[in-house]
Amino acid sequence: MFAFRDHALVDFVGGGGKTRLIRALASEYSSRGPVLMTTTTRNHPPDPAEGVSVISGDNVVLVREIVARIGRECAGRPYKLLAARHFFSPHLLRGVPPDFVEGLDRGLFPVLLNEADGAAGFSLKLPRDSEPVPMRRSDYLVPVVGMDCLGRPLGPDTVFRWELFAGRFALRAGETITPETAARILMHPEGVCRAREAETEIVPFINKADSPAADAAARELGRAILENGHFPVSRVLYGSAAEGRVQCLQA
Repeated sequence: MFAFRDHALVDFVGGGGKTRLIRALASEYSSRGPVLMTTTTRNHPPDPAEGVSVISGDNVVLVREIVARIGRECAGRPYKLLAARHFFSPHLLRGVPPDFVEGLDRGLFPVLLNEADGAAGFSLKLPRDSEPVPMRRSDYLVPVVGMDCLGRPLGPDTVFRWELFAGRFALRAGETITPETAARILMHPEGVCRAREAETEIVPFINKADSPAADAAARELGRAILENGHFPVSRVLYGSAAEGRVQCLQA
């Protein structure tokens, strides 16, 4: 449903289930060959049951060469690779630099998926000045938002980094998060899409619409995203990465 071009480089930003979405897409695309996942921030290592091969180390040139060799010698095999630097902590891998993919032949992989942002489990976030960190020359940017933020009050319990940047986004604590509010935060010119390059296509994903009962609210949020007025968006996907359901809303 995302309809990414072959060998596309895709950045994921925002909150509300980016990692789960990336892993789901990696599983789907791996039927066509080795899929490369990276992070330019920090990433929790996958559970061994996910069948992901983690290639990590602080010698980024060597990590890149190992990834390239797997891509060359294992073409057509259903591998899922995660490339990162060494552990930041026992539960966090360090990200690779944003030029990591420039030294690779993208044609070796059906798709390259990069987690360019962190949200500490929140469904909405306000980025600091150094965020997000997209890969250079990416083909797509996927801003993610979780449906479970709707109907809740704005504040530190619902928006990541609320205390630091609520004023910059002209947000008032206690106001109900409507679809229009969530869309305004997601697509704000100083928000998670601000580092997008001119040629990068934006394809937002509304996550946690786990059943058809949530679809009406998801479509309302999708329409607000399509009409955001700051970034060009021609289609919005909504559904559930956990449940494997997805639909598309066109402009």
